Amino acid sequence: MTERSTLDRIFDPHSIAVVGASAEPAKRGYQILRALSESGYAGRVLPVNPRGGEILGCPVVRAVDELPEGVDLAVLCTPAAMAPDLVHRCGARGVAGAMVLAVGFGESGDEGRALEARLITAARTARVRLIGPNTSGLLNMPSGVNLVGARGVRPGGLALLVQSGNMALALMTEATERSWEGISAYVGVGNQCDVGFAEALDYLRTHDPTRAVLLHAEGFRDAGAFIASAARTARAKPIVAIKSGRTARGAEAALSHTGAVTGPYARLSAALAQAGVVEVSRADELLHVGETLANQPGPRAGSGIVLLSDGGGQGALAVDTLTEAGAPLATLSAETRERLRALLGPAAAVSNPVDLAGAADARPEAFGEAVEILVADDAVGSVLVVGLFGGYGIRFADTLTAGEIRAAAAMAESARAAGRGLVVHSMYALHRSQPLVTLGAARVPVVPSLEVACRCVASLHARGRWLERPAWRYVPPIGGAGKRVDPTPDRMPPHPAIVQAREEGRATLTEPEARDLLASFQLSFTEGVVVDSAEGVVEAVGRFGRPVAVKLVSAVLSHKSDVGGVELDVDDAAGARAAYEAIDRRARAELTRRGREGTGPASVLVTPMEEAPRVELLVGAVRDRELGPVLTVGAGGIWVDTLEDVSTRVLPVDDLEVAEMLRELRIWRTAGAARGRAAVGLEPVVDAVMAVADAITRRPEIAEVEVNPLFVYEDRVAPIDARVALVD
Repeated sequence: MTERSTLDRIFDPHSIAVVGASAEPAKRGYQILRALSESGYAGRVLPVNPRGGEILGCPVVRAVDELPEGVDLAVLCTPAAMAPDLVHRCGARGVAGAMVLAVGFGESGDEGRALEARLITAARTARVRLIGPNTSGLLNMPSGVNLVGARGVRPGGLALLVQSGNMALALMTEATERSWEGISAYVGVGNQCDVGFAEALDYLRTHDPTRAVLLHAEGFRDAGAFIASAARTARAKPIVAIKSGRTARGAEAALSHTGAVTGPYARLSAALAQAGVVEVSRADELLHVGETLANQPGPRAGSGIVLLSDGGGQGALAVDTLTEAGAPLATLSAETRERLRALLGPAAAVSNPVDLAGAADARPEAFGEAVEILVADDAVGSVLVVGLFGGYGIRFADTLTAGEIRAAAAMAESARAAGRGLVVHSMYALHRSQPLVTLGAARVPVVPSLEVACRCVASLHARGRWLERPAWRYVPPIGGAGKRVDPTPDRMPPHPAIVQAREEGRATLTEPEARDLLASFQLSFTEGVVVDSAEGVVEAVGRFGRPVAVKLVSAVLSHKSDVGGVELDVDDAAGARAAYEAIDRRARAELTRRGREGTGPASVLVTPMEEAPRVELLVGAVRDRELGPVLTVGAGGIWVDTLEDVSTRVLPVDDLEVAEMLRELRIWRTAGAARGRAAVGLEPVVDAVMAVADAITRRPEIAEVEVNPLFVYEDRVAPIDARVALVD
C-alpha cells in the first residue's frame, strides 16, 4: 500500500480525535461528534475528555497522552490558551495534523499574536501540521468527514476554500436552496498559521469528486505560493474567487507613478487572472459562476455567445451587460437565421439576441427547437436563455408545464451533444418548477439574476480563452512571503551606476544613471549631455541645433519636476543661460530648505526635444514583496493620474502578453489608423516594454523602474525620462 501523505491524512483522515469532546449539544465538541455520526464517517472516532465515559456511542479517551499512536487528525475544541500544549502532546503521539477551532490568536491583538507564535513553535517542534487557528472546520463529503457540524449539505462537485465561516455557511445554504449543484469539500483556512490556501488548493486539485473550487480570501500569508498553486490547478479545474479588502490603500510608499497606480490588490488581481482564476466582485456570482464552469463545456476558439429571449427588453439588457464585460457575441450564419425564421415566424428577431416573439406562449417546446438550431451553428460557443422559462405553467396555464419539461430536456440534450455551454436565466428560478428541476438534473445552471447569468456565460468564454494560451511559468520569489529580493540564476555583474549609488548610500539613481542602466537592456535614449554651468547648456544648444530640455541631475532631489528642475523648449543662448540659472537657483533653495547648504553648482542633463508623439505611455515595474516583479503599462505623461488607464501583469510575460496589455488601454485606441494616418507599429513598443521587464527581472537590486513618458510614433519609440529605485 502506498504511504499516504500528511495532507491526505489531514484532509481525508482515517482516524479523528475530538479533543474537548462534550455531551452537551450546544458545544462544538458534541456537534462534531454528531456530524461525523450522521454523515456516515467510517473511520475511527476518538473523543477526548478527562471525564471519560461514552459520547454518542464512542468510548472517551481521558487525555491526548492516552491516544493510540498515529491518529491522522486531532480537532481541538478547547480554549485558545490550551492549544500550544495540546499540539505538543499530539506530536508525541504521532498525530499528523491538528485543527484549531478557537479564536483569540493573531486576529486579537498583541496577546493573541504572542499565543499564535507559541502555537506555531509547538507545531514545528512536534512536527504536527496545523489548520487554523480561528478556522470554521473541514468537510470531505465523499468520506463522510464533517468537522463543521453543518447539516443538510447537498453533496456535489464544488469545493469551498474560504476564510470566513459565515461565507462558507452562505455558500452551503445557497447551493442547497438555489442550485442543483452541491459541495464536495470545504476547508476553512482561518489564520493560515501553517496549512494555507496553496496547500489546500494543491490537495483539491487531486480530489476527484471536486470539479471546481470556490474561493473566498481576506488575505494570503504567502500570495506567491498560492498563485503558483492556482496556475497548476486551474489547468485541471476551474477556480472562482472573491477577494475582500479590494479597495484598501496599499501601505507601501511608492517612489514612482508605477507603484502608486498598481497597489497590492491590482497586482494580486493581475496574478489571479494570469493563473487562470476567474475573479468575481459580487458574492451572489460565486456559486453560479462556479457551477457553470464546473458543468458546462468550454467554448471553441473564436466562438461567441448567443442569447435566446422571450422578451426584447431583457435580451437587450443582456447584450449590454455582455458587451460591457468584453464577452464575445456570436454572429449567426444566414442558414441559422433562415431556420429560426421558419420556426418562429415573421415577428421573431433572428439575429442576436434571438427573440421568440410569443412563439413559446402556447408552445414552450419552441425553446428546445430554437436551441437545437443555435448549437448547430459553428459561430455559437454557448447559449444564454433569458426570460421566464420554467414559469409558463405558473404564469399562464399549468397545461404548459409538460411542454416546458420537454423543452428543458431538449435544450440540455442538444447543447450537451453539440458540446456547447448552456445557462438559463429564469425569473421563476426560485420557484424550482419541474422544468427547471429537469435542467438542474442535467447540470444546467438556472440563475435568478440576469446580470449574474451574463457573468456566468462571460466567465465560460474567458476561461476558454485562457485555456487556449500556453501555460504561465510563474515561479514565486525565492524565500517565500515577505522576501523582497529573488536572485535569478543568470544574475548579471554589478552595474557601475548601482555600485556608485550604493557607495554613496543612495536608494535612487539619477536620470543619467537610469538611462545608462536601461540602455544595457537595449532601450535606446536620445543623446544627452550632463553639464554644470550655464555656458555648458549654451554649448549643448549649439551642438544639438534644435530646442532642448534642461533637467536637474541630483542625487538628493530625485523628483526634479516638483522642485522646478525642468525647463523645456530652450532654443537659444539667452534661453539656455536663463534655464540653467533658474534651475540652479531653485535647487539651491530646496537644498537649503532641507539643510544641505554648501553644495556646488547644479548639474543638468541637456537633451534634444522630441516632436509630439502619437501616444504617451508609462512603462514601469515594481518588485512586489510577495509576488515578485510586476509590470505596468498605461497612459503616461500628464495623463497618468488623470486617466488611471493601466494594464498590469506579474512577470514573466512574453511579447504576445505585452501586446495584449497595450490593447487593453483606452489610450491605445489613438494608435490605430485614422484619417490618413497609419497605425502605430507594435514591435518597437513591445521591445521597449520588454526591456523594462528584463531590467527588473535580471537585476534583483532594482525595486522600481519607470520610463515616463515613453513617446510612441508610427515606427519608433523615444523614452523621455527614466527613474530607478533600488532595493533597501
